[in-house]
Amino acid sequence: MGKAWSTMGLLTAALSMSLASSALADVPVSLGSLGAVDRAGLTQDARKNPTGASFGAPVSDDRRLFTLRWRLPWLAVGGAAGPSPFSTGFVSTGYRVGGLSLAAEPMDNLSAFIPQGQIGEANKLGRLQFGALSYTMGHGTAVDRFTNSPDGLARRFGLLAEINLAGLAGQVAVADALDAASFVSVRVAGRPIMWFLAPDATFQPNEFDVDPRTEVFGIWQVGLATAADFTAPGSLGQGSAVVASFENEAAVLDNQFLKLIAYADLNGLWTRDGDDAVSGVGVHPGARFMWDMVAFRVDVDAEANIGGDGYSPRYFDRLYFLERTSTIGALKPKLLLERPASWGYRARADVSLLRSITLFGEVRDQQAFEPTFTGSNMTATVGATAWVLMAGGAVTATQTGLGDNGFFGPGFVVTAEGRVGLVLNVVHVVGRAWQAHLAAGDDPGEYVVERGMSAGLEVNFDLL
Repeated sequence: MGKAWSTMGLLTAALSMSLASSALADVPVSLGSLGAVDRAGLTQDARKNPTGASFGAPVSDDRRLFTLRWRLPWLAVGGAAGPSPFSTGFVSTGYRVGGLSLAAEPMDNLSAFIPQGQIGEANKLGRLQFGALSYTMGHGTAVDRFTNSPDGLARRFGLLAEINLAGLAGQVAVADALDAASFVSVRVAGRPIMWFLAPDATFQPNEFDVDPRTEVFGIWQVGLATAADFTAPGSLGQGSAVVASFENEAAVLDNQFLKLIAYADLNGLWTRDGDDAVSGVGVHPGARFMWDMVAFRVDVDAEANIGGDGYSPRYFDRLYFLERTSTIGALKPKLLLERPASWGYRARADVSLLRSITLFGEVRDQQAFEPTFTGSNMTATVGATAWVLMAGGAVTATQTGLGDNGFFGPGFVVTAEGRVGLVLNVVHVVGRAWQAHLAAGDDPGEYVVERGMSAGLEVNFDLL
């Protein structure tokens, strides 16, 4: 059980964790438990809604023709200053009312006024995303739930354009319109059998499924994708990180109502820091299942991975723009982390009803073949969201370090959100609370309980 700690005890625990992080700076944190609680808290919004920016999405099922989301850059914050999922990066203004303080988001070059906007939907005929980007490229093995504006940093204005035809698809994204070299991704994909046996069907819209040939001849899809950071921080100034992916996919079933897709991605990762170059290769076999009966939808994803020295799966992830400068748990740029040969897996299931109620769960693990440290990396997340008329809420719980830690023990993070629509269901009052169990003390089962809350306003405008 958790124990009550004095202020001096908290300071001592924080210092010990800081020293441990420094001493283990070369440990590949992606394979261990360092910083896992902070990382889990900061990515729980992505698990709730992969297409929503880190600061807004009232529902988990976000299939809309047009969305515009904007969080006002001020929050009322209360509680501890630990791994808050919702107030990271905000700075106190000095104004306090009772136990709450008013905090402001960084406003470099008016960045706090950048929204997330999207026209169209992922995997449909076309999509344009602007402002705070949030997207996955292909199967997500190279670029996974990436955002250019993670909590803790000033927002960037990015652009993403995507088109999906029955036999051809393309996507290009620039994370920062003012610094394009900091992150860019490109993907092209197609269905070779269709090109030769039904070339006129190649240019039909992807989602219509009115031509039976698109399902028969579209069974095989290949793709090429690349993503790069040409100004990644390193030990000698700027370095680079490049991921390339060859996608190979077989659609056993693929229509509007039922999908069963198997895939295998072959990826390469190359990083350079001055004259020091490191590279590695990894393979990601996986499968996806979707059953959509209009009011009821089930999505299941499962994937394994195996990689050699120098490779790290899903290198460009949700926190990349935060960790490219200082990785959580290692206090050094992500470019400089060790990447030993490893294997892992991840599985996720979502069940949604009427686009209003969603239950979801996810489990993942990543282990080195020759571990040089102890500590489990297994993580499980479960949650639920609901939105009815002009009110809704969400609860997400994550347990990190499973195997070493029991449920509700060290490494546990839970977040809760409640919101009410005010002006035409567009302006929402949002209240959020969190609790984290931080490992502390000599006993592996001891932990410190930290809690916090925040309240603010968001604009969420949806059409169709």
